[in-house]
Amino acid sequence: MQPWQAFVRMEHCDRIKRLARLSAALPPNRQPVFFEGVVPADRLPSEFGVDVPVLRVVFPDHVFFDTAQSRLRPEADPLVTIIAESLRREPPDVALFVAGHADKRGDAKYNEALSIDRANALAEAIYEQGVAYSSIWRIGFGEDMPLVIGDDEAALDQNRRIEFLFASKPEAVGVWMADQQLSELCQARSRIEAERCKAQLVLKRNYEAVEIVRRLPTRVDPEHGQRSGLKPNGGHRDAIAPLGTSLAAVKPTPGGPVSVMPTGSRRIRIDPVLRRATPVRIDL
Repeated sequence: MQPWQAFVRMEHCDRIKRLARLSAALPPNRQPVFFEGVVPADRLPSEFGVDVPVLRVVFPDHVFFDTAQSRLRPEADPLVTIIAESLRREPPDVALFVAGHADKRGDAKYNEALSIDRANALAEAIYEQGVAYSSIWRIGFGEDMPLVIGDDEAALDQNRRIEFLFASKPEAVGVWMADQQLSELCQARSRIEAERCKAQLVLKRNYEAVEIVRRLPTRVDPEHGQRSGLKPNGGHRDAIAPLGTSLAAVKPTPGGPVSVMPTGSRRIRIDPVLRRATPVRIDL
C-alpha cells in the first residue's frame, strides 16, 4: 500500500469538488466560501516529508446561530449534514477543525467563550450524524481574528463566522492557524489599511484546539435514570458529555463504549504571536 503522503493532493481536490457539489442547492445567503492554503513540509513533523494542503470552508455565523446564542438554529441542519456527509467519504485519518469567531461587539472574554461554545455545539452535531471514525477538533478565537475591516453590518457578519478546516493530519491545521492565519485577516481596500488593522490586533498565545474523543455509546436507563452501556447494535444514539467531563464521571457498565469529550482529549496550543502549534500533554 502507498503511504498517506501520496494521496494528500488528490484527496484535497476531491474534498473541494465534493463540498461544492453538496452545497450547490443552498440559498445564496447560506453558501460557503472556500479558501485553500498549504503548510510546507519544513513546518511539519519530519516524518511527514510532504507539503500538506489545508481547506477552509467559511459559513456566515447567522446561518447557524441567533445573536448571542450557542444553540443551533433548525436552518443549520442541512449545513451540518453537508459537512458530515463529506466527512463520511474521507479517509479515517483526515482531521476536521471547527473554529468559532465573533465580531467585536461585546466583552472580549464573553465573545471568546461564545465562540468556543458554538464550535463545540457544531462539533457535537456533526458527530451525531455518524462520523465516529473521524478526527474532529474544536477551537474558538472570539473577536481576535477579524476577517474584514469595518463596523457596518456586512463586515460584522463576515467576522462573526464559523470555519471548517480540513487537512490530512491535525498538525497541519494547527501549524496553519499559528503560521498563516494572519495573512487571511483584516481584508481591506488597500494594503495600508490591512497592515494597520493587523498591527492593532491583540492576540493571545494560548488558543487551544481540543479533539472530541469517542469512547463507547451510552444511553440513559429509564428505570434508574443512570447511563448504562450498550451493545454495539443497541440502536441508541451516542451521548456526548460536556467538554471537561472526566472519564471517571461517566461510568458505563461493561460491554459497550461511551462517547465523551474527556479531559484526556488530544489538544494543540496555537500561538500566533510566536507562530507555534504545540501538542499539549494531558495527564489523566
